[in-house]
Amino acid sequence: MIEHHAADPDDGQEADVLGHYLEVLRARLSGERFELLIRAVQTTCALLAEGREAVLEVPGGPDLAPDLQREYLSLMAVMITGHLDHRLVELAAPDGGTGWAVVDNTRPRREPAAPAPPSPCETAEREWIARELDGIVRATQDTGPAGG
Repeated sequence: MIEHHAADPDDGQEADVLGHYLEVLRARLSGERFELLIRAVQTTCALLAEGREAVLEVPGGPDLAPDLQREYLSLMAVMITGHLDHRLVELAAPDGGTGWAVVDNTRPRREPAAPAPPSPCETAEREWIARELDGIVRATQDTGPAGG
């Protein structure tokens, strides 16, 4: 599994995550492998620009070794999300092969949950308490000082 984690910049400026990621990739991969990876990404971008909603196969197919396919998916995830907080998970394909899924590591912001509605028992109990309190209030009003 390949994991990438972004550091939060303290200067308040948005970091060039993609540019930095490409620099790291260029340093890690040989020139030919880096160019092959970039061509696969460019092919995907061209397909998406033509209106394709999804690209289910890695462009370059057999020319991209499995490690480059993982790099391709990581690079696409960085390009799409703008951050490095993702991981690749290896999946078994129905044909016995291997595939990969990109999983976003960022936690979704959740709205506070609305309080659960009271149960029928709680509702009945609250109604009983309200009736009892009303009875007490009426009783104390009726027995108050006369003419006072």
